[in-house]
Amino acid sequence: MPEGIHEAFPDALAAWLADRLREESGARVTGVRLGPLERPKAGQSSEMVIFGARWREEGRERSAEFVLRRQPGPGGIFLHPDAVREARVLRALASRSRAPVPAVRWVEPDADVLGGPFFVMDRVPGRVPAAKPSIHSHGWLVPLSPAERRRLWESAMDALVAVHSTPWRESHAFLLEEGVEPGLESHLRRTAQWYRWAADGRPFPTTDAALAYLMDRRAEVAAGEPVLVWGDARIGNMIFGPDLSVAAVLDWEVACVGPAAIDVAHWLVFDEFATAACGVDRLDGFPGRSETIARYEAASGRTLRDLDFFEILQAFFLATTLIRQADAKIRTGTLPAGSRMAHGNALTQMLARRLGLPVPDLAEDYLAHRYASPGTA
Repeated sequence: MPEGIHEAFPDALAAWLADRLREESGARVTGVRLGPLERPKAGQSSEMVIFGARWREEGRERSAEFVLRRQPGPGGIFLHPDAVREARVLRALASRSRAPVPAVRWVEPDADVLGGPFFVMDRVPGRVPAAKPSIHSHGWLVPLSPAERRRLWESAMDALVAVHSTPWRESHAFLLEEGVEPGLESHLRRTAQWYRWAADGRPFPTTDAALAYLMDRRAEVAAGEPVLVWGDARIGNMIFGPDLSVAAVLDWEVACVGPAAIDVAHWLVFDEFATAACGVDRLDGFPGRSETIARYEAASGRTLRDLDFFEILQAFFLATTLIRQADAKIRTGTLPAGSRMAHGNALTQMLARRLGLPVPDLAEDYLAHRYASPGTA
């Protein structure tokens, strides 16, 4: 049984699925059987389960492959996790965007069914690059030719442009806070609230300085017209088909409406994180920063300004996720209480260099975390 899944989970899921299949088909559904429950190899979420199902519908044998995404509890990374919201984001994308996303089949807001609200999607066949320790040193992208990697990268960039082309006022206006204008100011306010919750009154010198920098300079930034922001824009959050095109764009937990530069900066920061920041050479075929910006601007028709500011913002975002990950590991006993993982990691080093601060050493606990298994930061 995957970690975090209790013994009653499969039976409860099978019973719930049987009811949903009956409602969907209007037919007599019997004998629902689940295959093995698996965690995805890529991604850091501890709340995603891949499973197959078989059942009989009016006497005929049926089967399908599904992915379940369950809302994490209070020990999760984000302050206000909302699986129902994420499912709504996906459904709106499926109906109004050119960006490919998995089809959401069912949404369950009742936390009593499986221990938290959840939704179930159709499984999209394909492969996801594993981000740990780096897509440039491990995984199935390494043996590809430079031309193949270039084709994959171009498809990924096109998918990001498609996300930002979504008519969000028609499809995703529900993401707006009532009476609050979408833009950098509201995004920074939410990010600061989340960071202070994650820090919980503790000093984190590098990220504290980064937040002060962001708040001090926000009025000088040209944010541009708001778009639908993916929030975790990177190749490691995409499924690729056999032709190396994007089959699905994944992980919409922090989607919002705001500056397009948030996503482009996130892409750039994660690219640096997977190469220069961890001493890994870039694979041939994957363009660097300047070509990525040029490709995005040409394809989207937008001019990106103040990207240095947004790159600090997204490095700060990723560094904050590491504070939460370290705390979770300390709670479960996989890290000692005095761990320095949240202080000394590749993201705090990147921030320190950008801000002209002393660069912290990499903590041994962070290195063990980074090279342990596939995942994110």
